[in-house]
Amino acid sequence: MRLKISSPEKVIYEWFIDQVTLPTESWDITILPNQTPIVSALKPWIIKIIWQWKSSIEHVSISKWMMFTDGKKIRIVTSSATTSPDESEENLINQKQEIENKIKELKKTWSIEEIEKFTIKLEKINSDLKLKKIRS
Repeated sequence: MRLKISSPEKVIYEWFIDQVTLPTESWDITILPNQTPIVSALKPWIIKIIWQWKSSIEHVSISKWMMFTDGKKIRIVTSSATTSPDESEENLINQKQEIENKIKELKKTWSIEEIEKFTIKLEKINSDLKLKKIRS
């Protein structure tokens, strides 16, 4: 199957794969070749990509967005995706704390749109931290 991960502006990654496990809003799903067509919202977390022919697994941290498949192609549209976060773990933890504090402030003003925006950023940082742990 062909897996394509892209932002609205560009293709981020593109691979031929055997299977992929994706974090949907409800639960994780594994897409296999000839899968029934699916469209689903994704939550920020880790995608697990498997190549059986080379006994290899790749993990990718993604932010929130959408995926769809027809069983031959899997398309993920997301604002960001990384196989190895550029930031240090310490930097990510500091960013996480700053965003958590910002969300606390925003909850006092009931700024729903801003809370959602920072919550998505926080979820992506948590995803990157998880990816750092997987890589170490």
